[in-house]
Formats: sequence, structure tokens, C-alpha cells
Amino acid sequence: MKTLIYLTLLICSLSSCFGQTKKAPLSLIAPSDPLPQALSDKEIKSLTYSVDKGLKALAMLQLKDGSFRTVGHAKPAITSFAIMAFLSRGHKPGEGPYGKQLDKALNYVLAVQKKSGLFAEQEINYPLINTKPQGGDFYGQGGASKTYCHAICMLMLGEVYGLTEPQRAFRIRQGITNGLKCTLQLWDIRKSTAQDDGGFRYTRPWTDHTESDISVTGWYAASLRSIRNAGFDVPEKVMNRIAHYVIGNQHSNGGFRYIGTTPSSFVMTAAGTLCVALAGKHNHPALKKSCLYLSRFSADYRRSFLAYDGKYYPYYTCYYVTQASFQMGGALWARCMKECYRYLLPKQSSSGLWPNIGSASHYGSAYSTSLAIIALTPSLQLLPIYQR
Repeated sequence: MKTLIYLTLLICSLSSCFGQTKKAPLSLIAPSDPLPQALSDKEIKSLTYSVDKGLKALAMLQLKDGSFRTVGHAKPAITSFAIMAFLSRGHKPGEGPYGKQLDKALNYVLAVQKKSGLFAEQEINYPLINTKPQGGDFYGQGGASKTYCHAICMLMLGEVYGLTEPQRAFRIRQGITNGLKCTLQLWDIRKSTAQDDGGFRYTRPWTDHTESDISVTGWYAASLRSIRNAGFDVPEKVMNRIAHYVIGNQHSNGGFRYIGTTPSSFVMTAAGTLCVALAGKHNHPALKKSCLYLSRFSADYRRSFLAYDGKYYPYYTCYYVTQASFQMGGALWARCMKECYRYLLPKQSSSGLWPNIGSASHYGSAYSTSLAIIALTPSLQLLPIYQR
């Protein structure tokens, strides 16, 4: 009898030991696996409260023409950011508490499209195909912002397409179709050097004579992926050459560079990683290197973030960091999302707005609040571009 009791206790003890298996540590990246939970239930509750408060304050910044308050030449882009902020929380045009405001904002963006297909306050004043512009645009008149505006508007339209009633969807389809033609013309402008081939830049040669950069290219990669997801025909070669351009700007340390002559940086590495991932190349060796680079920064994220990228472009950096890590998954996503959450929530003012700080502060609180909200909401997976 004693022997039987002893054996029973031994078996129970062994089964207890072997039954309590430890969770395997997360891989740094796991683009094909379900996303690990980056935030606790309590943190998600705080996040949604913060986002809802931000959206309520953001709605107060809309102007009579449907645009959101910012500097003139940036209005199409900032308005598109604002629309995406509302969409990222599940709000739709024509429905719910912000339905009418989203309708007005969408009407504004569609109305600024020019004959060339460009979404901007002003038309480009030279032919687009295979030409070098002579004079004309410069940064103060929105020469740099036109290509940004166009890409960001196209990204927003790709996200909202399918969320509106048929008549509005038809108008959006027209806008995207014409806008895609303009995008492909901008992309197909001859580049002087092979290193710039496949990327995007401003609407005129810049003083450094560079004809592509990862910052502008990042928005085009996102917009093209968005409209492709919505059913529009985006040539495979375009996405492949965008990825090829970005990979060609990878530093030996694994980070990506703004342009070929600059050092790698945290935010450009996030932007470059996102570009290549959105081209469907999540498993490319270049991304393993770039994610290792990002992991080194994110290990002490707040200190390194504030040292440079966060000081100058905090919301832009958070946007790219959460987007890129979302695409790649794994421990990188869990860490980066957690750190962006810890960075952004305390920054929100009592009014609900995020303060316009850093080098982009002149774009105002509609810019900072919209980007902060978009950076916080990938885990909700309500925008199509956020769905894996």
C-alpha cells in the first residue's frame, strides 16, 4: 500500500513538472505568425480612451471647406491623415458621430485633384514624363510637399475605398485611377544615377541633386500597396523596383539611409523596412538585418528615440516604427508598440490634442494628433493597411 501511494505521488510530481512548460521566447520577427499581444488589457483600455479623446479634439480643427487646420500647401495631406485617424478607430464617412465631418473632408480631398491626377493645392507646372523640371517649384510653395501630398491622399483613398456608399465609391475610384496614372508618371521620370532608380523624390531636382529618397518613397510604397489591396492594378515591377531601390540604400550596419550619402537612422530604417515589407518581401535577408538594427535601438528606445529622431520628428517616427514592426511581427512588434505607447500617451494634452513639437511643428496639432493616433492603432487592425 505504501509503495502504491509513493508511486502515485511520484507520477503526480513528474506530470506536474513536465506539464508546466515554459513559453518559448518570441522570435525577433515572425511575419507569418499571429501578432503577439503587445499591450495588456488595461493598456489597451487606456489607449482607446486616449484615442477617442484625441479624435474628439481633432474634429474641432476641421475648417468650413472640409480640410483640417494646417499650412496651406499641406492641407490635402494633413486632411488625409485626419481621415485615416478616424478610420483607424472604426469611424466611417456618412455614419456615426463623425460621419458628416468625414464626408466633408473626403469631398475636399477629391476636389483638390488636378488634371494631371495629382492631389495637391497647386498643379505641377511642367510635363511629368521623362523630363527635368526647369525652375518653378521650391519648398516654400509646396514643391517638396506636392509629392508627399499626392502619396498620402492616395493612401487614404485606398483605405476608405469600399467603406462608402456606391456613388461616393465611384467618385473615389475615378480619383484613384487618375491618381495612379500620375504616380506612375512621377515614378517613371528618368533618374541620373542607377542608385536612385525605383524611388520617388520631390517635384523638382533638390540642391543635393538626389532624385529619390526613402522618406518620400515610403509613402508611395504604402499608397500603392493600399490601392492594390483595394483591387487596383499596380504593376508588380513597380513594387519590385521600389524594394530594390530601398535595399540599395542599406548601410553595412543593417540600417537604411535617407539618401545614399547620409548615415543610417532609426526612423529611415523603419521606413525602409516598411517599404520592402509592403512590396511583399518580408523574408528578404535585408529585413533580417534592418530588424536587428531596429531591435538594438528599441532595447533602449526612449533614450535613443529622444536623442535624435524623436527630437525632430516624434510622430513621424512613431508612425513608421509601429507600422514596420507590425508588418514584421514577433518580439520587435511587441517591444516597439509598447515603447511607442509609453512615449505617446503621456504627451497628450488635457485638451486631447498631441502638441505640435519638433521640426514639423509648423504643420500644427491636426498633423501631430492624427499621426499619433494612427501610430497607436495598428493593433486594432481596423484600417486595411494594418491587416495581416
